[in-house]
Amino acid sequence: MKLDRYESCNGARRRLQGRTERRGSQTGIPTWGMFLFGIPFAAAGAAIMLVGTRVIRVDPSTVHAPYWVLTAAGAVFALGGLMVWGMAGRQWAANRRRLAATGRQRDEPALRDYDWDTRGFEAPRWKRAAGALGGAAFLTLFLSMFNYWAFGANGPWVVKAVVVLFDLILAAVWWYAFVRLGRALKFGGSRVVFGRFPYRVSEPISIQWQPATGIRQPRKGTFTLRCVEAWFERHGSGRNRSVSLVHEELWSGTWHVESARELLPGKFLTLPYEPPADAPSTRLSGERPVFWEFEVKLDLPGLDFEETYLVPVYAKA
Repeated sequence: MKLDRYESCNGARRRLQGRTERRGSQTGIPTWGMFLFGIPFAAAGAAIMLVGTRVIRVDPSTVHAPYWVLTAAGAVFALGGLMVWGMAGRQWAANRRRLAATGRQRDEPALRDYDWDTRGFEAPRWKRAAGALGGAAFLTLFLSMFNYWAFGANGPWVVKAVVVLFDLILAAVWWYAFVRLGRALKFGGSRVVFGRFPYRVSEPISIQWQPATGIRQPRKGTFTLRCVEAWFERHGSGRNRSVSLVHEELWSGTWHVESARELLPGKFLTLPYEPPADAPSTRLSGERPVFWEFEVKLDLPGLDFEETYLVPVYAKA
């Protein structure tokens, strides 16, 4: 497959929009602290669900909403606690793996930093589709309580207007989830094969990409290798405090395909890149992770193909 044009972005940091996937394993909070933080959410959620399902009997005069609303509210709290515990579990597992690897991999920091498959990185398409569907289902459950307040209980018009706005956002979230599911069904597995492990900072990087089945003749597309720094940014204080995930691009190189080309099934596409000598090294085990990713975007009939793959780029030991 012939590539038309290459461009690189050197030294111009820019924030990437629409990023929700956490790449690092650390949260900045001790594992035991996260476990304790999740207990009241899980306990309160379980108790409210038991009331909502009438396992725990209460005076009906004290219940001012349908029991299904209580069940939904309890499920939201319980799932929130389970998500916090899930993050704690992943952090605990990553810390144990890193400690175990410290003694065995003294000469290779890459294997202490992340649980790499030294042969390559395969796109977790089903995991991402399941995550998108789960997120949409959770948001639906959360908004069901407010929809009851706005429409079932005939809430004020201001509440109705706000709920309609969030319902439109929910529709967009479900659309994205079904697009993810459609891509997982349409395209088979795709992967990046590492020409060497790991790639070294300041040395040329050659990416070997094995296309997914279902990709035949893209009309145009981009193949981007980029270095990204990620962190959580806090805004406001007190009740108005919010936290958002930031992904900031530190460097990128992009190959462009600007006309229809054919991809042969089973064949690898090799793409060369030359990052700057002072590019940062991968640091996925840090509280402010830095990682390298290879992103493929292809314009195809029907659903387009979009996928990202982690790439190990490290300084020499």
